[in-house]
Amino acid sequence: MTSFLKFIGGAALGAAIGAGVYFVLTSEREEGLVHDFKALVNEVIEGGKRAAEQRRIELEMELRGESPTAQPASTVTKPQAPADFA
Repeated sequence: MTSFLKFIGGAALGAAIGAGVYFVLTSEREEGLVHDFKALVNEVIEGGKRAAEQRRIELEMELRGESPTAQPASTVTKPQAPADFA
C-alpha cells in the first residue's frame, strides 16, 4: 500500500510542477525574468535562422562555382542580450 501512495504522491507532485511551469511559460506579461528569457530565446533562434540562410547562400554559390565574397568584419554583428537581462 505504501508504494501505491508514493506513486500517487509523485504523480500529484509532477502534475503540480508541470502545471506551474506551463503557467509561467505561457504568461502574457511583458515584464520579468520569463519575458527576458523568452526574448533571449527568440533572439537566438532568429540569429540561427540568419546564419543558416547565410550559409545556404554560400553553399549555393560554391555549388555554382562562384566564390562567396567575404563580409567585412565591420558589418558582422554579434547577438546582444537584452539590456535589462544580466
